[in-house]
Amino acid sequence: MSPEIVVIAAVAEAPGTPSDRLIGDGMDLPWHLPADLKRFKALTSGWPLVMGRKTFESLLHQFGGPLPNRENVVLTRHPTHVDHPGIHVYGGLADVLDAFADRERIFIGGGAGVYGSVLDPAGPVQADRLELTFVEGTFEGDTYFPEYRHLLAENGGPFRLDAREEHPAEDGRPAFRFDTYVRAA
Repeated sequence: MSPEIVVIAAVAEAPGTPSDRLIGDGMDLPWHLPADLKRFKALTSGWPLVMGRKTFESLLHQFGGPLPNRENVVLTRHPTHVDHPGIHVYGGLADVLDAFADRERIFIGGGAGVYGSVLDPAGPVQADRLELTFVEGTFEGDTYFPEYRHLLAENGGPFRLDAREEHPAEDGRPAFRFDTYVRAA
């Protein structure tokens, strides 16, 4: 049995604006939401966390090193460009699935290209679950989550909403919500 593939991301929700689907601003997030960071840590701790090289570099920039209590897995076409102790480096998702075939779950933590590969209905590796934080408002940034709305059941796609937790704007932070989507059997 292969591992459950879980996409985890914080995504700006601002349809019709340049901010819609925004996930990054250079090496940083476009917002600071402690509740989202806490949820990310709670969900991903103890599991392999797969990311592209640029996302890994942004973690080094933001946090000074790899994320603790996770197996940090970096996808890159140039493995010699990632030289950090304790990091698993692979050339593709198929290699990751082979290496972690005995795991119950693997998280996909970005960036845009890695997300796109597991959300592509024609791709060889398919996401089973989406753990998305939707952040309301307009923000500045340069990296976007792939088109996803067509994948949701309400639009005829395979992912149905399984859980939702809403958080109002407070303390100068934008409103956001946690949505969990699961692939229909």
